[in-house]
Parts: sequence; structure tokens; C-alpha cells
Amino acid sequence: MDNLSGVSVFVQTAETLSFVEAGRVLGISASAVGKSIARLENRLGTRLFHRSTRSMTLTAEGRLFLHRCQRILEELAAAEREISDT
Repeated sequence: MDNLSGVSVFVQTAETLSFVEAGRVLGISASAVGKSIARLENRLGTRLFHRSTRSMTLTAEGRLFLHRCQRILEELAAAEREISDT
């Protein structure tokens, strides 16, 4: 389940391009967001974001990973809706 949590944090961060904003939406600190992203990047063995003091953008790998993760989270939400409707 930790993988799914990390993916959710990644997707929110990629969509907002901000640790602070992602943390606000998710109800966690910006520091927790940063640590989650660092663990995910370490596990994947690649950088997902280009970060500087002024901006943050997705790497090419980050863009690919984002598209897959968004589809996975959409499928999970659809599965939950399907089960709850029965």
C-alpha cells in the first residue's frame, strides 16, 4: 500500500508542480511530500522532477510515469465505484 500512497503523492505533485500545494491538497506537510517523492525516485532509480529554488518541472521519465499513474488511479477509482454500486 505504501507504493500506492507514493504514487498518489507523485500524481498530486506533478499536477500542481508544488510540494506545498500537493501537501495542502493531501493534508500532509510539504516535507512529507518531498520525502515521499525522494523515496519513489530512489526506488525507481531515476529523477521524476527537475527542481530548482524557483521552479519544478517533470523529467521525460516523470511525464511517462505520470501518464501511467493517472490511468492506474482512474482504474482504481472506477473499480471502487463499481464495487460500491453492487
